Amino acid sequence: MDTATVDLLRVEIQRERSRNAPPDGFPDLPPIPRERYIDAAFHRLEQEHVFDKAWLYAGSAWELPEPGDYKSFDNFGRAPILLVRGRDGVIRAFYNTCQHRGATITREPCGKAGSRLKCQFHSWTYDLEGKLVGIPGPWDFSPDMDRSKHNLKSVRCELWGDHIFINVHADAPDLAAWLGPVATDFAWAAHKRPSNRRERVIACNWRVAIEAFIEVYHITTIHPETVSGTIDYRGTVSTFFENGHSRMIVPATPQNYKAPPDVIPDDWDEGRVLRREANVSYHIFPNLLTPASETGYILMEFWPLGHEHTRIVTSVVEEDWGQGDPPPDHAQRAAYFDIVLDEDTWNMEHIQHSLRSPVFAGPKCSYHEKRIYHLEEHVDRMLGDHVPERLRVEPLLAGRIVRTAAAV
Repeated sequence: MDTATVDLLRVEIQRERSRNAPPDGFPDLPPIPRERYIDAAFHRLEQEHVFDKAWLYAGSAWELPEPGDYKSFDNFGRAPILLVRGRDGVIRAFYNTCQHRGATITREPCGKAGSRLKCQFHSWTYDLEGKLVGIPGPWDFSPDMDRSKHNLKSVRCELWGDHIFINVHADAPDLAAWLGPVATDFAWAAHKRPSNRRERVIACNWRVAIEAFIEVYHITTIHPETVSGTIDYRGTVSTFFENGHSRMIVPATPQNYKAPPDVIPDDWDEGRVLRREANVSYHIFPNLLTPASETGYILMEFWPLGHEHTRIVTSVVEEDWGQGDPPPDHAQRAAYFDIVLDEDTWNMEHIQHSLRSPVFAGPKCSYHEKRIYHLEEHVDRMLGDHVPERLRVEPLLAGRIVRTAAAV
């Protein structure tokens, strides 16, 4: 985020604070059909056309520091995937499925494989690049068997800084193209290190969960003793990017405002000044949120475990602290965010149940809640003609998408 963009955003914040109605020309957003949140068939469409085609956050390179380090990934309810750092230092992804009888290569969530990956069923062995290099009892297999056809099957894997993303769809754009302006605008965060991972499962649809965090209209009612005292939702500025991504800037309340220093230190990125004055949060479509403070951010992952259950994973992400445990303030930040998350999640299961009411047409988004509608529009873009007509959202915000990080 450059200085010119920061200055434009400050002007937009003041404009938002002073308005008494939605901007001229902003559409009256119709209700989002409630069945999108409760229909199992719609969820299956999302799995196939959204989660099986989008770039998904799978972990951090900090988790795999040495060749042979691996991590299993099974968060999005599909085929298990294995991340492993090769002898050449490259992190690769493979389906965690042995090509002999289909057993998982490893059942452990993470570990050190040394120089080989060995199936836990019959000990078929692969090198760190996925090549089949060992078969017990080779005399029982045909001498004509082409071993190369039984290598581990790779999954597309790319890094943005130290963040690992995977994509199981062969024709998806590369990660840089997928992230678009977000990668530029959020570049300061690319090499940060996560700690204090927490997870919980909530009995609600993944969009009921994530949509609670892409607006702050609710902070005075849900967070009166916590978040409400630190940020001013009336000044919120939201920006839509391509591929369903978005950004939300929420200014600090006067008592929490931190003025920029008279002289900006050389090691500051340009956007850090704004992060002293506001919470800057990105939604990386489909299921990643990054509410940021001055030096770091909370990484939030929302993984659908069916159409009415969601795993929420949170981590504190900051500068590398070197050897040993993370600094104590990281745990303090995680504990505070747990309190905020408790305030948000206590209502979600009730919402999910209430969405079954036949008299409720569906969520009605205000101008402030427009990031929710933007998310839903992009779900439909990825589903294409597969969306049942009765569940489709009207595409009203496409003309408001910006295509460069410098645009507000």
